[in-house]
Amino acid sequence: MAEAVVSFAVERLGDLLIEEASFLHGVTDKVAEIQVELRRMKCFLKDADARQGEGETIRNWVAEIRENAFDAEDTIDTFVLKVALRRRRGFLNILKRYACIFSELIALHKVGTKIDDIKTRISSLTTSLQTYNIRSIGEGEGSSGINARNESTKQRLVRRTYSHVVDEDTVGVDGNVKILVEQLLVMESSDNRCSSSSIVSIWGMGGLGKTTLAKKVYHHGRVRRHFECFAWSSVSQQFNFRALVQEILIKLMSPSREQRKEIEKMSDDEVVKRVYQIQEEKKCLVILDDVWSAEAWATLRPAFPVHKASNSKIVITTRNKAVASHADPRAFLYQPKCLTDDESWELLQKKAFFLANDNIGPDPTINMEEMGREMARYCGGLPLAIVVLGGLLAKNPTLHDWERIYRNITPYLMRSGTDNYKQQDSGVSNVLVLSYQDLSYHLKSCFLYLAHFREDYEIPTKTLVRMWVAEGIVSKEDVGEGYLAELIERCMIQAGRTSRYDGRVKTCQMHDLMRDLCLSKAKEENFLEIINGFQQVETSSSSMITLTHGTGDKVRRRAIYLDHSPPTESIGTITEEARARAISTNSNKNEDDDIYVKLNPENGTPLRSLLIFYPPKGETIHWMLSKLELKKFTLLRVLSLEELALGEKLPKAIGNLVHLKFLSFKYSILLRFPSFIRNLGCIQTLDLRLLSPPDEQMTCLVMNEVIGRMRWLRHLYLPYHLNVGKSKVQWEKLNNLETLKHFDAEQWDIKDLAHLTSKLQKLTVRNVKSFIELEVILKPSHPISSNLRSLFVNGVDTKMEETDLKQLFVCQHLLKLYLCGEISNLPEPNLFPPNLIELNLQFSELQQDPTPILERLPNLTILSLWYDSYIGEEMVFSSNGFPRLIVLSLKSRFVRRLKVDIGAMPYLDKLRFYECDSLEMVPEGVRYLTKLQTLLIRGMRKDFIQRLQVTDGKEGEDFYKVQHVPSIILIDDDGVRRSIRP
Repeated sequence: MAEAVVSFAVERLGDLLIEEASFLHGVTDKVAEIQVELRRMKCFLKDADARQGEGETIRNWVAEIRENAFDAEDTIDTFVLKVALRRRRGFLNILKRYACIFSELIALHKVGTKIDDIKTRISSLTTSLQTYNIRSIGEGEGSSGINARNESTKQRLVRRTYSHVVDEDTVGVDGNVKILVEQLLVMESSDNRCSSSSIVSIWGMGGLGKTTLAKKVYHHGRVRRHFECFAWSSVSQQFNFRALVQEILIKLMSPSREQRKEIEKMSDDEVVKRVYQIQEEKKCLVILDDVWSAEAWATLRPAFPVHKASNSKIVITTRNKAVASHADPRAFLYQPKCLTDDESWELLQKKAFFLANDNIGPDPTINMEEMGREMARYCGGLPLAIVVLGGLLAKNPTLHDWERIYRNITPYLMRSGTDNYKQQDSGVSNVLVLSYQDLSYHLKSCFLYLAHFREDYEIPTKTLVRMWVAEGIVSKEDVGEGYLAELIERCMIQAGRTSRYDGRVKTCQMHDLMRDLCLSKAKEENFLEIINGFQQVETSSSSMITLTHGTGDKVRRRAIYLDHSPPTESIGTITEEARARAISTNSNKNEDDDIYVKLNPENGTPLRSLLIFYPPKGETIHWMLSKLELKKFTLLRVLSLEELALGEKLPKAIGNLVHLKFLSFKYSILLRFPSFIRNLGCIQTLDLRLLSPPDEQMTCLVMNEVIGRMRWLRHLYLPYHLNVGKSKVQWEKLNNLETLKHFDAEQWDIKDLAHLTSKLQKLTVRNVKSFIELEVILKPSHPISSNLRSLFVNGVDTKMEETDLKQLFVCQHLLKLYLCGEISNLPEPNLFPPNLIELNLQFSELQQDPTPILERLPNLTILSLWYDSYIGEEMVFSSNGFPRLIVLSLKSRFVRRLKVDIGAMPYLDKLRFYECDSLEMVPEGVRYLTKLQTLLIRGMRKDFIQRLQVTDGKEGEDFYKVQHVPSIILIDDDGVRRSIRP
């Protein structure tokens, strides 16, 4: 990992020498010398990194080298900052051209002196490493450890599947699933009430596959047909009781927006009572995944009818048998067995050779099978360890690669006490460590960055990649997306939600054991510090500890997890006196000073990333935020203040963080627009989707001065409601803009969009007077039209004519189109963007059935016809129409009849009906939709639902049309889930 730090420093200094040589004047030689010294050191680090386990001395040297590389980078950045603040008007050019720093004689002298000092220290360390026989390995060579690779012979294979939340590549689970499904469906024959305990507990050590097994059961066809309501919730070590129970209630009810507001107003007791009642009234299945302690279950227990005869079931997964037994002495306890040697080898083959469904990839040779079986045995039959090992082997597919990994897996397993990462099973931990060690230095940094995020946090991949770019961990977003894909392919992280039309991973998560490894390595490498609500918890479990510094005292990255501990104050009323009272009630003077020091360390300058997480709890300002002094973090590049109550205004110190490249206020509550961010000339991602209190509009009358200066801006998310007065933005200056969301055509002239360049890919425009106004960018000669991928036009005042929409044909690469407003007629299919994948129409009021046109769009995958997009009475889905459609959503007051011909929508996976008040029945042709997995019916008439239900063993007259669908969700006008089966 130190190699990564040194490599970044070498690359940065190299860029400086090449691009700015004519401006370096007196320090050119010094910068070149330290670059040479760092490059020489990098060659030694290839061997030293691989041998850190041999002794404390080598580990300390590696840590010192890392700190010296940091110092070199900090020296440059600090002087950039000083000159930038002196020359506020011209600081953009200074930031672009670091050489301007050295034009000032005083700065020149200081930089030269510091570089000399750092170079001397690095030379001394290099000599020490040679003394301990640390070898110098060339750029193209590998070490004797696991990092040894021959890139020229490695095959870059694309894996067929990911280690997903519901993994299809499983072995030995079918029998387990059958046992658990039967247990969940057990009922007494006399009164149809549950004859056994309502609790099923799946217990076993981490990595055994408990969650995967629970997921298989949760999605099983018989289970989906038997139960009416479903809720899945991850409990984990740290959980917020109110948030978790409320989440379960929302999942069981599927409430409307108004009902959600009512739930938010409920007291904790009322929420618990309502969850309890629903489980008594209906057949509910609730999965509580990853319950760590008996105390956690005792806290949650009042929400579940455990000892009453009930048709509902609760499934608990836990590592602790005592927790499983404590839940209910009568509960069905199930411990999945570890895989046998043959099953372990079968699973390893699926991950290493892709034999799950497609016979692609090489067959294992005899030697590879022998080594593979032996390595699989090291995993102790634990699926997680085998999956991770399979990901490692899949990236190293040759016999030579396998021999190298086989040689190195044994030392890792034999070593004890030398690694900070210890778990219940050494085989698991060492396989995970082995997989980490095989990562390139870029991938290691990307992986460790994930340690910022809380346990079970669903990480948005776009945000993650943009943070990597802002920090300089990766050079470009497409490179970062490739690294993310490789981490998933290696099974280091798990893919979460994926795009239905292009397979892109939208969110990712980490298995708790992999997260433990990530946290341990982040601490060991002094990569990150976590402040966890200032709870001083003494435990070996990393998910609750507060990470301290490693060998160095300079923290580069920090994540702060704010808790719900009082006191908090209402946004509109917080004052300095209130803050003082809050602090005094929370702690004494010494504790208060200690908290201040933790939040604002003396040496805060090196901090590059600061992410603050806070579980939402109304409109309150957390008292810790008032003690955070951002002015100390002068070299900050990433600042995330999402979903926070920020009060009336932000500290102006943010405006002095001139190195900042990523700044997000997404869904945070703020009363005043932070106009001082105008000084952030390096910013690349700026998310201003702030929430203002009801009936209040945020105002910024100097918007051009704010945004017009941000020449490196790539992604801009404007506030939902913003008054800019007569302020005009010089959009032509934003020639790097790729994403522009919430452009308000009432605030700015839509013609200004013509000044944007071909780099723009995603555009959201609202309050458009006429679609004709978009002609400025929808003409073949304009560069935007040739590169636009996503276009949302929300709220068009005048009717959109067919001739207007024909202009969209020039957008040859448009994938997503959202149109909100009245449309006279749709253009012919050959005049739509040819690669359109997702189409959403709202308030279109089309008088002619749109399906004859839309069903001929060859690539359409997702179609949403909302809010009276069609006001006719009948829609016909013809045979062979919609050849690639996966999701169809319909919401209309007027449609009475739907006709689905045999052969229509052959790949439809989800069908949704929302508040189709006039629809008489489910169309006959639904029974021919053999790929259909989910049918959602919400807000429909009672007689419509009754035609689908089975009552007292008698099937409704339309039941035969949908009986093949595994998951049918019925939600009535009151937001109550109903089942079509008893």
